[in-house]
Amino acid sequence: MEQAAGSLLSIAILMLAGYVLAKRGWLGERAVEGLKNLITNLTLPLLLFRAFLQLKPDGRNILLAAGVFAACAAMGLVGALLTRVAHTPKPETRLLFQGFEAGMLGYALYAGYHGSEHLPAFAALDMGQVVYVFTVLMVQMSLGAGTSGGESSGKPKFPWRDIANSKVLWAIVGGLVLSVVAPDFSELLAVRSGVTRAIFDTVGGLTTPLVCLVIGASLSAGLVMDRSLVRVVAARAVVAMGIGLIFAYLIVPALGFSEWHMRAAMMLFVLPPPFVIPVYHKGNAQFVGSVLTLFTIISMALIAVLVIVGVA
Repeated sequence: MEQAAGSLLSIAILMLAGYVLAKRGWLGERAVEGLKNLITNLTLPLLLFRAFLQLKPDGRNILLAAGVFAACAAMGLVGALLTRVAHTPKPETRLLFQGFEAGMLGYALYAGYHGSEHLPAFAALDMGQVVYVFTVLMVQMSLGAGTSGGESSGKPKFPWRDIANSKVLWAIVGGLVLSVVAPDFSELLAVRSGVTRAIFDTVGGLTTPLVCLVIGASLSAGLVMDRSLVRVVAARAVVAMGIGLIFAYLIVPALGFSEWHMRAAMMLFVLPPPFVIPVYHKGNAQFVGSVLTLFTIISMALIAVLVIVGVA
């Protein structure tokens, strides 16, 4: 309980610092973009590389990944249904129901609350949604690129170059490949070597504080509230929490995973939609940005509560 409270206080302090710095103009947009580039190109890839080095992609992990992949698809169907029932923005609602921001937020929070040594458990849960986001979700966004109504303006173009240049994806794939073809070497790099362990701890360990500063700065911009925004955020939160409970208390134990995987499942399904959505889907930017901002605030609060009560 004390460790969880200390981690929560540390994260809150850093987010508040980012918020105050941005409000006073000391952490402007260019500085925030610079921090994001540092995270996505250096600190986060190192954090992910180490986590996936220690992940053993055996049959259980493949089944777990397939289950998370299917859950993302099911949430997309719920989002599509919500656009018809509640008349929320289309296709934005459907897109915002799919995937989770594990990269910029999930790993940082899980490591911040539970330590980097337990990150392989979160990586096991994240693997299925990473594949989903970089395939199914990317295809949907490329088909409706640059529009607000889902109609494609010009020839659809899948972002192959962006995916190929993603340091985050390379870190995940590289860690997985090494863990399969050279498990002893992977163990040496991730755990036994004092040199690489120090690099992972020092450089990769910067991910959590940097992400907290960026989130705090991003929240300073505020958001535009309306009924559609509240409906989408509330519906996604309820649906995702329900699926998270199924994974944490039924699927994960049935596959014989540890309590750290149960915690990872709850944390993953409480996370906001992928922050990459407004990068590739330009339609209704204000609505998408407001959903991501509000959901991030709610997600941080829910995760803090779940961690304190010992669920996530």
